[in-house]
Amino acid sequence: MECVFATSLYTEGSRWRLGSLDASQLAVLGRSGTTDGAGGRVAELDAMDHAVLDALVRDGRTRLTELAALTGSSAATVRRRLGRLTASGIVALRCDMAPAVSGLPVSVTFRGRAVARDVNRLHHTLATLPECRLLAAVTGAANVLATYWLRDIGSVQRRETAVCARLPGLDVTDRVLGIRTVKRMGQVLDGEGRRVGTCRIHPW
Repeated sequence: MECVFATSLYTEGSRWRLGSLDASQLAVLGRSGTTDGAGGRVAELDAMDHAVLDALVRDGRTRLTELAALTGSSAATVRRRLGRLTASGIVALRCDMAPAVSGLPVSVTFRGRAVARDVNRLHHTLATLPECRLLAAVTGAANVLATYWLRDIGSVQRRETAVCARLPGLDVTDRVLGIRTVKRMGQVLDGEGRRVGTCRIHPW
C-alpha cells in the first residue's frame, strides 16, 4: 500500500461543472446562494457552527428553517452564518450525482511525473480539460494526480492521448480505473452511485 499527500489542490468535486446550465440559470443560482455573510477569516467555530455543519453533513439539503429550529435561532441568522463560513472557505457547497446519471460512468485516475518547474503550468492546463474531477500535486515519484469522469472505457486512452499531446513534458506513469465508489464525502453509495446512507465526517 502506498500513501501520498497532496501538496497543492488545483480543483476538486465542488468546482466541477457538468455544463448543463445556461448563463441565465447560473445567474439565478448565484443570486440564491448563501453569500450574504460578512466574509473574512473565521478564527474559531462556535457551538452553533458545529451544529449547523453536523446537520448539513447528514443532509446537505436541510432547509434554513430546519437549521434554525435545530440551533434555536432564526433562518436569517443561519443564512448569515453559512455566508460567513462559505466566504471564509471553511465550507464549500457541492452538488453531486450518480455517475451514470451524468452520462460519465467511467472514473479514471492518471498519475504522472513532471519536473518541478513545470508542475503549476501542467496543472493549470489539466484543470481546463473537460470531465476533470480532481487535480492535485502530490508527493512521491509521480507528482501529478488527475481524476476524470468519462463516457466509456475507450475514452480513457483518448483522454490520455489528448493530455500528452498538449503537455509533452508530462509522463503518465499509471492509470487506475474506478469500478465502483462505495463512499463519497461521507455519503454511502449503492452499486449505481446513488446515496443510501451517511457515514458522517467530522473534521472540525
